[in-house]
Amino acid sequence: MNRVWHWVFGSGIVRTPDDFGHLGDRPSHPVLLDYLAGRFVQEGWSVKKLVRMLLMTETFQQSNQARGRAHEVDPSNRMLHHYPLRRLDAESIRDAMLAVSGRLDPQLLGGFVDPYRPKSKVVKADQTYFSGPLDGAGRRSIYLRNTIMEPYKFLETFNKPIPKMPTGRRDVTNVPNQALTMLNDPFVAGQAEFWARQLISKSHDSPEQRLTVMFRYALGREPESAELTRWTQAVRDFNSLHQNGSDGSRSSEDLLQSVAVWKDTAHALFNTTEFIYVR
Repeated sequence: MNRVWHWVFGSGIVRTPDDFGHLGDRPSHPVLLDYLAGRFVQEGWSVKKLVRMLLMTETFQQSNQARGRAHEVDPSNRMLHHYPLRRLDAESIRDAMLAVSGRLDPQLLGGFVDPYRPKSKVVKADQTYFSGPLDGAGRRSIYLRNTIMEPYKFLETFNKPIPKMPTGRRDVTNVPNQALTMLNDPFVAGQAEFWARQLISKSHDSPEQRLTVMFRYALGREPESAELTRWTQAVRDFNSLHQNGSDGSRSSEDLLQSVAVWKDTAHALFNTTEFIYVR
């Protein structure tokens, strides 16, 4: 129960999920922890029901903005007076790009997929590691083959733990190579292009309409007026960079059919803070 709470809210009721002993942290809400554990058993040990119940609570659906004197009284947000801003885990970042681009394969179960590696195979210490497709055949990250000696670099960059030991609470770092990965990794660029090709196959009347659709898919909300203005200008700037005409212009119809323009736009959306953080 504590681990599920940890994954939903970013911190467990007991903040040391691997240690409930004397050296571990004391629970912030011990009665709540006992209640939820008892209900979990009564409902047939169903993790799905447990997660659904937590996601339907007012606590989960709070804004991430603290109100009144909350920061002064509880600066660490231990009492959950607002939803804690936190970054998605490594697998969720990858799966989110697959889902938004339309490439995600919803099939359950099945065999593993080798992760993509720059070369067709990597040989280390008399062992051969084969490379899978760049997008992992659209499969969720849970189906990627995980090896100790040659982990999947994209997931490792975003703090996926090594599979040598159980890890109840992952490290969460914010380092330059994460931003560089989102800018330069071939998987990210590949999903941006896939999404762009999906978009240009749709009949959108204007860049503004298409951007609104992209915001709904990527960020789960409508763009604000000022945002829509900025992003529309960015689309036109991308168009100028990729323009073919000698006068540096392109008609609106041509702009809506440009894979390069919408690939850059999709790539930019993937790189927004809001895309990889839970608010």
